[in-house]
Amino acid sequence: MLIQEYDWLMLEIFDQMVRMRSGGDMGACFENVKQTQNITLANFIEHRVGENVLKKNTQSVPFASKITLDKILNKLLSIYLKVLYYLTPRSVASEIFIRTSIGERHKWAYDSFSLVRLLHQAQFHHIEQMSFESSHIPHFNEYLLDINADGSPYKGVSSLYLEARK
Repeated sequence: MLIQEYDWLMLEIFDQMVRMRSGGDMGACFENVKQTQNITLANFIEHRVGENVLKKNTQSVPFASKITLDKILNKLLSIYLKVLYYLTPRSVASEIFIRTSIGERHKWAYDSFSLVRLLHQAQFHHIEQMSFESSHIPHFNEYLLDINADGSPYKGVSSLYLEARK
């Protein structure tokens, strides 16, 4: 394994839990890969997380199909929080607010062992590790939650997919 791939793996695991600004160190890494045109690292990142950092998304998706009620509500919440941030005295604003987007910062990272154990503790059963393209839910792939329309994984190979019943 190359040092840059190891560094990416560490960044992928920890940056989403500790970042204090939108994009965090992952965003800075993406910009560095774009500037240096580091094809090796760009390919590794795309394989891991499903994002091609060297080119813009060129899929032609109608603008209206990208808008959902959840996205509108999240945007309104984001604007509201920004207003509160700017109205809060500077001396305490950085202690109260974290400057990341909604859903961008994670509180924990799970591996299959720890997540299966937690599901058992929560009295789930029939716990099974799946792939981005498999599920016991009928017509699951039609919802395009974990799979892109072209059949590739939505978030690359680094995601963990489990199904369980309660």
